[in-house]
Amino acid sequence: MIEMATVKEWVREYWYLGLVAAVVGVFLLWQARQPTPAPVAEPLGSSVSSLSSPASSAVASPSVPPKNGYVHIKGAVKKPGVYPVEATTRWVDVVALAGGLAGNADVSQVNLAQLAVDQDSLYIPKAGEEVPAAALPASGGGAAATASSASGALVNLNTATETELQTLSGIGPKKAADIIAYRDQNGGFKAVEDLKNVSGIGDKTFERLAPLVTVGP
Repeated sequence: MIEMATVKEWVREYWYLGLVAAVVGVFLLWQARQPTPAPVAEPLGSSVSSLSSPASSAVASPSVPPKNGYVHIKGAVKKPGVYPVEATTRWVDVVALAGGLAGNADVSQVNLAQLAVDQDSLYIPKAGEEVPAAALPASGGGAAATASSASGALVNLNTATETELQTLSGIGPKKAADIIAYRDQNGGFKAVEDLKNVSGIGDKTFERLAPLVTVGP
């Protein structure tokens, strides 16, 4: 009886503790039954942007492709006309496109190893015909043909190599070899006018070459 009275007395004094425990239990039960909130989806635009940014930065800007174009070949070829060229096309390739050289072609006056550049033209002379300067490549692959005049440097007839001589307007491999042969056989050029003594160089060719060459030691 004493113990029961003690319990009743304790309950009477601390009844609020049971109420607090009940409230806490109800709250925890209610919270446990609440649905878990779904994660907030990232806007599509931002995700696409984040994916595309590394890709775009990783891709280098494409280099400018070499310029293609057309050139005009005239004179002693089987099919004179306009032909397409690429960045590495040389005049010998254009001659092939034109069906090859005619039987009376004289390629000693032209340099078929030059690059054929867009809007260039080349005249292949016939045997015994001198090609005018205006009929040679005017630009471009032309860079070799105009190198000496563009830089202002004169070609020394006594020291120039075959390659250097071929940068002169109208001088191909054969004439360059003839100039060097004359130089070797005659102990060098004494004057620019000695060019006239080289086989295949007439007055017109000399007039074109004279301002571009010099005679040195």
